[in-house]
Amino acid sequence: MWEWLFALVFVGVAIVLGYLPSRLMRRKYAAIQPADTRALASDVMARIGVLHGLILSLMFASAHGEAQRFEDGVQAEAAAATHVYFNAVRYKAPGLEAAIQAYVVAAIEKDWPQLLDQRALSNEGWVAWRQVLAASLELRPGDRGQQVLADRIQADIWLIQDLRQIRGLQAINQLSVLFWLISVVGLVLIATLLFVHEINPLHQRLMAMYSLFTGLTLYMIFDLSYPFQGLLTISPSSFQDALSTIRSGY
Repeated sequence: MWEWLFALVFVGVAIVLGYLPSRLMRRKYAAIQPADTRALASDVMARIGVLHGLILSLMFASAHGEAQRFEDGVQAEAAAATHVYFNAVRYKAPGLEAAIQAYVVAAIEKDWPQLLDQRALSNEGWVAWRQVLAASLELRPGDRGQQVLADRIQADIWLIQDLRQIRGLQAINQLSVLFWLISVVGLVLIATLLFVHEINPLHQRLMAMYSLFTGLTLYMIFDLSYPFQGLLTISPSSFQDALSTIRSGY
């Protein structure tokens, strides 16, 4: 519920920033400006608007791309855990089978709740990964087939570690303060330059529409940049699917 309220706050603040500056400027300066002043203000407003829109679109594309790559990483981690399990079955290493299954369970039941609450990986998850590594190091290949399986298992286990670390780092990632400064200042400047035109209900509604769109875009950038909090969160569904596959044996 709080996620929707937070989104409304983003939109509400953007609309206020699009409404107040022109009102304040009209109080300080004359209600009607010379034609050359209106032309200059309109030209500057258009240029700032284009630059502001370009910045927002680039940041949205970057945030969306990062979120997609991160989700792909979670899927790859879950897939690597599944590979370890079934290669352990082929190798006939029950200790490793139990250890990797325990890791998947820890990722679901320990990692995700802590990522949501504290934006950090759980200690239980790391302990479970170390147990997987220890079980894999106990393997003693007796023939070529077992050697190939052991090498593949080791590669997947180290891949799981890398992807897990990326998952933890992404949870503490933050947007630059400079981006928020540029975004807010750009919106205020556009709204301020509107004072050279008559502030009637229609003009205010048009500015409110632009401010609403800007607020929604800013919230989406914010939401995509924090994959474990907000409206668009990354769920442990990949790990849940992996666990179902492991338990089914297929």
